[in-house]
This record gives sequence, C-alpha cells and structure tokens, in this order.
Amino acid sequence: MISQDSPYLGWPGRRRLSVGNQLALTFYWFPNNVLWTGLLLIVMPAKVISLVGMGASTSHLSMAQFIGDAAAVLAAPIFGAISDRWRTRVGRRRPQMIVGVIGNVIFFLIMGFATNFTAFVIGFVGVQIFNNVTGSAYAGLIPDLVPPEQRGLASGFMGIWNNAAVLVGAGLALALAGMGYWFATAVLLLLGVAITFFFVREPAPPGVEPFRLGAFLRGFWIVGREYRDFWWVFATRFLVMMGLYVLEYFLSYYLRFVMHIANPNQDIFLILAMLTVTALLSVLLAGYISDRLGKRKILVSIAGVLMGACSLLFVFMHSLSGIFVAALLFGIGYGTYLSTDYALVVDTLPGKMAAKDMGIWGLSTTVPQILSAILGLSIASLVIPHFGYSAGYRLMFAITFVLFLLGSILVWKVKKVA
Repeated sequence: MISQDSPYLGWPGRRRLSVGNQLALTFYWFPNNVLWTGLLLIVMPAKVISLVGMGASTSHLSMAQFIGDAAAVLAAPIFGAISDRWRTRVGRRRPQMIVGVIGNVIFFLIMGFATNFTAFVIGFVGVQIFNNVTGSAYAGLIPDLVPPEQRGLASGFMGIWNNAAVLVGAGLALALAGMGYWFATAVLLLLGVAITFFFVREPAPPGVEPFRLGAFLRGFWIVGREYRDFWWVFATRFLVMMGLYVLEYFLSYYLRFVMHIANPNQDIFLILAMLTVTALLSVLLAGYISDRLGKRKILVSIAGVLMGACSLLFVFMHSLSGIFVAALLFGIGYGTYLSTDYALVVDTLPGKMAAKDMGIWGLSTTVPQILSAILGLSIASLVIPHFGYSAGYRLMFAITFVLFLLGSILVWKVKKVA
C-alpha cells in the first residue's frame, strides 16, 4: 500500500513509489478507458444507427456527443475544487470517486437500456457528468503522491493501462451482445474504484480556510506568470485531444461510408490491436527517457507530428491495408504522447490545489469533445449533402492533421520544462 504519510504536493521529501504503488495508483485509468474505448468507437455509433437509422446517424451521433460534452464541461474544475476542500477520515479524493462511479454506472446502464434517442442522450449526459466527478478527484492523486523524478514513469504506467484498456474495451464491445457489454463494463468501473480505495492511501492534506463563495470562485481565475507554462501545456493538449476525438468519434463511420465496409467493428478491433502493440512498445521507453533526460517537450512534439502524419494518410488512403500501416505508426506516437503528457502538466502546476488545477486542465479534454461534435455536425450538414461522405470524412481527417501539427509546435512555448 502507498504510505499514509506520503507528503502532499509541494511538500519536500516525497517518498519514491514502488512498482506496486505505481500500478495501484494508476489502475483506475484502465476501467475508465475501457468504458470510453468501447463506447465511443463501437457501441455508440452502432446504437445510434439502430435508434435513428443510417441516413441520420452522423448528425445524431454528433448531436448526442455535443449535448453530453457540453453538459459536463464545467464538472471537472468545479468538483476538482470541491475535492481539494473535502475532509474525511479516509481522504478527500477517494470518497468523491465513489460517488462519481456510482452515478456513472447508473447512467451508463440507462444508455444500455435506452429504446429511444432521448433516453440514450440522457444517459450519456449523466455518464459525462459523473465520470468527471470521479476523474476530477482522481486527477489530484498523482500530483499528491508522485515525486517529480517519477512523473514520467507514472505517466508510462498510465499509458500501459490506457493501451490495455483499448483492447479490452473494444473486445468487450465485440464479444458481448445485448446488455452483457454494459454490465461487464459497469463491474470493471466498480472494481477500479475499489482498488483505488483499498490500495491507495492519501496523504494528510493541508488545512483550508473557511469556505467563502467569493474566494472559491476566484480560485478558478488562474492567471499570472506562474501559470503561463500551464496554459501552453493546456493549449497543446487541447489541440491534440481534439484531433484524437475526431478520430475516435468518426472512425467507424469513415470505414462504413468511405471504405464501404458493411460491418466495420472487426476491422476497428484490428486497428486498435495494431495501435496498442506499438503504443505499448513506446510508452514505457518514452516515460523512462522523459524522467532520465528530462526531455518532455521534444517527446510530445515528436508524438504529435507522427500522429498528424498518420491522420493525413487517411485523407489519401484507399485501402484497408494502408490504414493498418497507419495504425501501427500512430500507436508509436500515441504511446509516446501518453507517457509524457501527464508528467508535463504536473510539472507545470504552480499551486497546491491540485484537483482544482487538474480539473481546469481537464477542460483541455472536454471542450475539444464539444468542438469535435460541432465539427461533425458541420460536416454532416454542409459538406456531406453536397460533396458526399468521402469528401466529408477526408476533410475531417485533414483537419486532425492540422490540429496535431499545431499541438506539436505550441509545446515549445513551455519554458519551465525541458
């Protein structure tokens, strides 16, 4: 177990964590990403088609994503700030995680049982909100516990769990019919929060001033020179995550409508398997390099350029075998990005309200989700009706190339980190 007296973020002398500590601390990323991989890449596209039909699927999938993402956009910073102030005998992060996972499971099952589009969207809204309730508290644990010289390694373990989740999430979505997928994923979420609760011990938090609404709200206004690097990291992740979400949201429909694959789920699994193999090879190596050499920026930049180049291949690709090659190369960039991105933002956190700051950083994930959905709606209404599916989806992936490239460039604005 992680020691009860592990020092808090900003305190000197934080203890180094063993491999077991690191695995337990980062485990929750596994069930969380099992949920999102299966849901976004396979289950949601198929469920939307079953509810509204093929012709309206692109616009309705984009609409569902927009509504869910917009409803959740402020959840992470608000509940992150609440987590920073929460005081219980078992900590301030883990109790909030339990509340969030219970709500997440309830609304996730509502999505599974939904027989109309409205109920499905209601479930997705609840999943987004409660997932951020959990995630905002969980995001504070790594800054609380991991010493600076192990942050790259912690990001590497997160990357391992994330990549394992890609295969498991897609595998569950393909292997389990009916409600089996929904129940199995819900059980994994409950297992994840149980492991975090019983095998991770939180440090004793510093005292807080009595609650004052004005001071609480002002805490979200993080400006000044000490936050400059934080915002450049935010901008980098914002662009990269928007590119990733465009790929995740619309890969299934790209294969279906552009490549004319009637049932693309098996091919999606193969793409994810290839991506995962190369990502696993790169994730720990890049995390180790970032800790040993401190060269986080160059690794993020290389990762973004490689992912962007692979996105560009989708624009000109006319064969499934070529897409498989792109997936192998994309995995190298994706694994490298996962292993260094989280460490980079933790390096730039200026204060001790870690969950609140990480919640604000979480907007670099949720807002790109909204913009990705708006992009999908725009393509569905302005491009596809006039120029066809092929032109519309190739334009989407051309935009992802630009996003990845810009993210690779902006990371060099960060001055505090090598």
